[in-house]
Amino acid sequence: MTKLPLLKKISELTRSKDGNFAMMAGILVPVLFMAGSFALDTTNTLSMKTRLQNAVDSAALATATRLYKEDNLSIADAKAFAADFLQGQVEEDKSAFSDFSISPAITITKVVDNGRTIWQVAIAVTGTHEATQMARLMGRDKLSVSVAGKSESGSASSQGSISMALVLDQSGSMDWTLDGQKKINVLKTAVFGLVQQFKKVDPKGDYIRLGSVSYNSAVTGKQNITWNIDSVRSFVGNLGATGGTDSTDAFKWGYHKINSPTETTEHNTRTGQEPERIIVFMTDGDNNHYSADTSTKLLCDKAKADGLTVYTVAFAAPDRGKKLLSYCADQPEHYFDAKNSQELIDAFKNIGEQTSEVVSRITQ
Repeated sequence: MTKLPLLKKISELTRSKDGNFAMMAGILVPVLFMAGSFALDTTNTLSMKTRLQNAVDSAALATATRLYKEDNLSIADAKAFAADFLQGQVEEDKSAFSDFSISPAITITKVVDNGRTIWQVAIAVTGTHEATQMARLMGRDKLSVSVAGKSESGSASSQGSISMALVLDQSGSMDWTLDGQKKINVLKTAVFGLVQQFKKVDPKGDYIRLGSVSYNSAVTGKQNITWNIDSVRSFVGNLGATGGTDSTDAFKWGYHKINSPTETTEHNTRTGQEPERIIVFMTDGDNNHYSADTSTKLLCDKAKADGLTVYTVAFAAPDRGKKLLSYCADQPEHYFDAKNSQELIDAFKNIGEQTSEVVSRITQ
């Protein structure tokens, strides 16, 4: 059989006694290492940029809101707060990148528009980390990226109000271990983080009302919607995990509480505003009966028809549970598919950031 020209050339090259193959290998191997090093550096830099952007946006948002809420806060103290907040946001990233550091520039501007005070917070950050060994051999020791974010917080007339109900699964599967932790404990950590976010953007407790309901095969506990959001932290902190799963009555409780005229009255009395009404619906499994899926979907339809915002979070859930939650979210981007513990914590953090923008918004 006649060899193809390319195969013939390769065969001749490998039989050559003239050192051609060794010479080519000597040329190609470093090139391949350089390409792999470049790809790794690029991936790390893109990852760092995404993390820094999230951190900058969160820090700008929190600082602008605090400036509005605290009349006696100086610009110098606000800058210090922004720097500390930003450092806290990127603390976890130190372990992800070698020799990671940030250099922030914080600008705070007070604008008075028709008697209305507006605080503008701009944060620009350059982040650096150590390059791969191959890149360092080529004289490139550090890689860096720059990001910027801006938040604006105004007077009470531009503020928003929130009423939120957490609908939380505490069925038996929440007692299972995932990533070395019981799932119910991960849920508690996620909710604690959400409460802490709300306390940062609304330190006086004038704009956010929060409540929660837990369920397995029935409603197992309720914490009425309240201005004292620490009571929700206490309620969730006492949850255990047992029993089956039926989300119907729990979602119904959350829907009726959030949609109640009481919420309008409470916010009107406190701030003269109409609140944004939000449900956060979470599960890690399937309802025990298909009929519970149907009844929950009907309630979700009502909630969306009434203009409620519905966030849904699947926590390492099977396909049927995920389909239910995806259906119930009022927008596709309000559905979170958390496959592990960190993603559940991140989902609640994301929800906290998005809903906090009702109180103070990102402008850039």
